Amino acid sequence: MTGRNVTRIVLVEAGSACATAVPLARALRDEGAEVVHAGVLGTLEEIVATAEQEDPDILGVSVVSAADRELADGLAAALPELRVAAFATDTDVTRWVEENAMCATDPSSEALR
Repeated sequence: MTGRNVTRIVLVEAGSACATAVPLARALRDEGAEVVHAGVLGTLEEIVATAEQEDPDILGVSVVSAADRELADGLAAALPELRVAAFATDTDVTRWVEENAMCATDPSSEALR
């Protein structure tokens, strides 16, 4: 993150559609975050390329299956400088936002990376 005062979050649906992604994107946006909803991306390489292109502070990845969990773990290893946060189809959106996203105007959000 360089020179931004707003937390930038990329949400990715790993492998298959996740019904939680859109409500989560809206909740994050309503809290003041800049949200890029990348949609369904199937491979580690696609997600890494998207993260590198979008330069987020947080990468949110849907986890619907064990394979998705392995993919999220692989992303954390492939992008060690980036905070990777998983969400599932049964995620409590409000709670996830509180636990994973910092206030968009909080200067301490610079410390995320």
